[in-house]
Amino acid sequence: MIALSSIIFVVVNNSAKPIKSPENIELKELANGNKIQVDFSKKPTVFVFFTSWCPYCNDDAPKIVSLYEKYKNRVNIYGINLLYQDDLSDVEQYVANYNIKYPVLLDETGDLHKQFGEQAFPALFFINSDGKVMDQIIGSTDFDAIESSFKIFIKNYD
Repeated sequence: MIALSSIIFVVVNNSAKPIKSPENIELKELANGNKIQVDFSKKPTVFVFFTSWCPYCNDDAPKIVSLYEKYKNRVNIYGINLLYQDDLSDVEQYVANYNIKYPVLLDETGDLHKQFGEQAFPALFFINSDGKVMDQIIGSTDFDAIESSFKIFIKNYD
Protein backbone atom coordinates (compact mmCIF):
# COMPACT_ATOMS: atom_id res chain seq x y z
CA MET A 1 0.00 0.00 0.00
CA ILE A 2 2.83 2.41 0.86
CA ALA A 3 4.66 1.53 -2.35
CA LEU A 4 1.52 2.13 -4.42
CA SER A 5 0.94 5.47 -2.71
CA SER A 6 4.55 6.46 -3.40
CA ILE A 7 4.24 5.57 -7.07
CA ILE A 8 1.01 7.56 -7.42
CA PHE A 9 2.61 10.54 -5.67
CA VAL A 10 5.63 10.48 -8.00
CA VAL A 11 3.50 10.14 -11.14
CA VAL A 12 1.15 12.96 -10.13
CA ASN A 13 3.96 15.30 -9.13
CA ASN A 14 6.09 14.55 -12.20
CA SER A 15 3.20 15.15 -14.57
CA ALA A 16 2.89 18.75 -13.34
CA LYS A 17 6.58 19.68 -13.47
CA PRO A 18 7.74 22.23 -16.01
CA ILE A 19 9.40 20.40 -18.86
CA LYS A 20 11.45 23.33 -20.04
CA SER A 21 10.78 27.01 -19.59
CA PRO A 22 8.38 28.06 -22.36
CA GLU A 23 10.60 30.82 -23.71
CA ASN A 24 13.35 28.30 -24.44
CA ILE A 25 11.49 25.93 -26.75
CA GLU A 26 12.50 26.93 -30.24
CA LEU A 27 12.58 24.57 -33.22
CA LYS A 28 12.67 24.82 -37.00
CA GLU A 29 9.32 24.68 -38.75
CA LEU A 30 9.01 22.08 -41.48
CA ALA A 31 7.12 24.38 -43.84
CA ASN A 32 9.75 27.09 -44.19
CA GLY A 33 12.79 26.20 -42.10
CA ASN A 34 12.32 29.24 -39.86
CA LYS A 35 12.77 28.83 -36.14
CA ILE A 36 9.57 29.09 -34.13
CA GLN A 37 9.47 29.92 -30.46
CA VAL A 38 6.58 28.11 -28.80
CA ASP A 39 4.25 30.50 -26.98
CA PHE A 40 2.32 28.86 -24.16
CA SER A 41 0.84 32.07 -22.76
CA LYS A 42 -2.09 32.68 -25.11
CA LYS A 43 -3.80 29.30 -25.41
CA PRO A 44 -3.41 25.81 -24.03
CA THR A 45 -0.79 23.93 -26.03
CA VAL A 46 -0.62 20.35 -27.21
CA PHE A 47 2.59 18.76 -28.46
CA VAL A 48 2.22 15.71 -30.70
CA PHE A 49 5.51 13.80 -30.98
CA PHE A 50 5.60 11.56 -34.06
CA THR A 51 7.62 9.93 -36.81
CA SER A 52 6.46 9.30 -40.37
CA TRP A 53 7.25 5.58 -40.22
CA CYS A 54 5.39 4.83 -36.98
CA PRO A 55 2.18 2.87 -37.76
CA TYR A 56 0.50 4.20 -34.60
CA CYS A 57 1.37 7.79 -35.57
CA ASN A 58 -0.22 7.11 -38.95
CA ASP A 59 -3.34 5.79 -37.17
CA ASP A 60 -3.61 8.88 -34.99
CA ALA A 61 -2.73 11.54 -37.59
CA PRO A 62 -6.28 11.87 -39.00
CA LYS A 63 -7.66 12.07 -35.46
CA ILE A 64 -5.31 14.93 -34.53
CA VAL A 65 -6.05 16.74 -37.81
CA SER A 66 -9.76 16.50 -37.08
CA LEU A 67 -9.30 17.75 -33.51
CA TYR A 68 -7.12 20.60 -34.77
CA GLU A 69 -9.90 21.70 -37.13
CA LYS A 70 -12.43 21.53 -34.31
CA TYR A 71 -10.38 23.23 -31.57
CA LYS A 72 -7.80 25.39 -33.41
CA ASN A 73 -9.29 28.60 -32.03
CA ARG A 74 -8.94 27.35 -28.46
CA VAL A 75 -5.75 25.22 -28.50
CA ASN A 76 -2.31 25.51 -30.07
CA ILE A 77 -1.23 22.21 -31.56
CA TYR A 78 2.36 21.59 -32.61
CA GLY A 79 3.44 18.43 -34.35
CA ILE A 80 6.95 17.61 -33.17
CA ASN A 81 8.70 15.32 -35.62
CA LEU A 82 11.60 13.33 -34.24
CA LEU A 83 13.76 14.11 -37.26
CA TYR A 84 16.79 12.47 -35.67
CA GLN A 85 14.86 9.21 -36.21
CA ASP A 86 13.21 10.12 -39.51
CA ASP A 87 13.86 11.32 -43.05
CA LEU A 88 12.91 14.88 -44.07
CA SER A 89 11.29 13.88 -47.37
CA ASP A 90 9.22 11.23 -45.56
CA VAL A 91 8.05 13.83 -43.05
CA GLU A 92 7.05 16.20 -45.85
CA GLN A 93 5.09 13.39 -47.51
CA TYR A 94 3.43 12.47 -44.20
CA VAL A 95 2.29 16.08 -43.66
CA ALA A 96 0.95 16.27 -47.23
CA ASN A 97 -0.79 12.87 -47.01
CA TYR A 98 -2.69 13.84 -43.86
CA ASN A 99 -3.21 17.48 -44.88
CA ILE A 100 -1.70 18.70 -41.61
CA LYS A 101 -2.31 22.44 -41.19
CA TYR A 102 -0.92 22.92 -37.69
CA PRO A 103 2.78 23.81 -37.39
CA VAL A 104 5.13 20.85 -37.63
CA LEU A 105 8.40 21.48 -35.82
CA LEU A 106 11.57 19.45 -36.23
CA ASP A 107 13.35 18.00 -33.23
CA GLU A 108 16.58 17.46 -35.14
CA THR A 109 18.73 16.33 -32.23
CA GLY A 110 16.17 14.69 -29.95
CA ASP A 111 16.81 17.23 -27.19
CA LEU A 112 13.13 18.18 -26.82
CA HIS A 113 12.08 14.54 -26.93
CA LYS A 114 14.55 13.89 -24.10
CA GLN A 115 13.04 16.77 -22.09
CA PHE A 116 9.72 14.93 -22.31
CA GLY A 117 11.20 11.67 -21.08
CA GLU A 118 11.83 10.03 -24.48
CA GLN A 119 8.37 8.52 -24.41
CA ALA A 120 7.08 6.18 -27.10
CA PHE A 121 5.15 7.77 -29.92
CA PRO A 122 2.77 9.05 -30.83
CA ALA A 123 2.84 11.03 -27.61
CA LEU A 124 0.55 13.94 -26.81
CA PHE A 125 1.44 16.38 -24.06
CA PHE A 126 -1.10 18.93 -22.83
CA ILE A 127 0.81 21.97 -21.54
CA ASN A 128 -0.53 24.94 -19.59
CA SER A 129 0.60 28.58 -19.73
CA ASP A 130 3.37 27.90 -17.19
CA GLY A 131 4.89 25.16 -19.33
CA LYS A 132 3.62 22.41 -17.04
CA VAL A 133 2.39 19.14 -18.50
CA MET A 134 -1.16 18.69 -17.26
CA ASP A 135 -2.00 15.50 -19.14
CA GLN A 136 -0.40 13.11 -21.58
CA ILE A 137 -1.38 10.30 -23.89
CA ILE A 138 1.37 7.88 -24.84
CA GLY A 139 0.65 5.61 -27.78
CA SER A 140 -2.32 5.38 -30.09
CA THR A 141 -5.84 5.52 -28.72
CA ASP A 142 -9.34 6.05 -30.00
CA PHE A 143 -10.68 9.41 -31.11
CA ASP A 144 -13.12 9.81 -28.19
CA ALA A 145 -10.39 9.33 -25.59
CA ILE A 146 -8.18 11.94 -27.25
CA GLU A 147 -11.05 14.38 -27.63
CA SER A 148 -12.01 13.87 -23.99
CA SER A 149 -8.50 14.92 -22.96
CA PHE A 150 -8.78 17.99 -25.20
CA LYS A 151 -12.12 18.99 -23.65
CA ILE A 152 -10.95 18.51 -20.06
CA PHE A 153 -7.73 20.41 -20.78
CA ILE A 154 -9.56 23.35 -22.38
CA LYS A 155 -12.11 23.48 -19.56
CA ASN A 156 -9.40 23.47 -16.88
CA TYR A 157 -7.31 26.03 -18.75
CA ASP A 158 -10.08 28.68 -18.92
